[in-house]
Amino acid sequence: MRDCLVIIPAYNEGGNIKKVLTGLKKTNPYIDILVVNDGSTDNTEAVVRAEKVRLISLPFNLGYGGALQAGFKYAVSEGYRYVVQFDGDGQHDPEDIKTILNLLEKGYDIVIGSRFLGRGAFKTGFLKRMAINVFRLVIKASTGVKVTDPSSGLQGLSRRTFRHYSEIGHFPPDYPDADVLIQMILSGFKVVEFPANIRGREYGRSMHAGLRPLFYFIKMLVSILVVLLRPKLKRGG
Repeated sequence: MRDCLVIIPAYNEGGNIKKVLTGLKKTNPYIDILVVNDGSTDNTEAVVRAEKVRLISLPFNLGYGGALQAGFKYAVSEGYRYVVQFDGDGQHDPEDIKTILNLLEKGYDIVIGSRFLGRGAFKTGFLKRMAINVFRLVIKASTGVKVTDPSSGLQGLSRRTFRHYSEIGHFPPDYPDADVLIQMILSGFKVVEFPANIRGREYGRSMHAGLRPLFYFIKMLVSILVVLLRPKLKRGG
């Protein structure tokens, strides 16, 4: 079995992706890297090809979750043991991958790099901060597990986790978030957080810019409600 695959979903990250790949290759030379180019309209694909890492180039934009799921399917088919989700905007620190792998080796299924546990200088807008606070409370109330950063894009996954995510209907195409975590914790998957070093984006626009946090908040509330009601609906049906 091959060991670890770093999956980077990338949409119009041509200004950031070369630096991200250079940092990953320098810090983790023995780890495989896969970029999922999510229908970018800039030069992301050309930059990645020049860096000679694994590349899946989607013909159109699937969304963050859809790009990740394409990576999970690749990881399952190639027999990887672990997957690390890593953003292509330069905000994640390649040094944190060592911590992720250590925690996966200890038996955790989902290892979350939290932006709110003391490292880095991460700041977020009011709407998103409010949404994250609400989802923290919902996760704690519904599962008993404290998660400070349910929307973190820096995550390590065990093979049974990304195999589950790779199957149809088990992973949302847009925002995998608190709804997925609640479902996984209630299904017996072990989740842990560590303090990640988050840096500022240098180029491009966040997928959570503008009014998107408001849409994200409403959509996530509905999705969480479905997750919590699904067992009762099945028993009743």
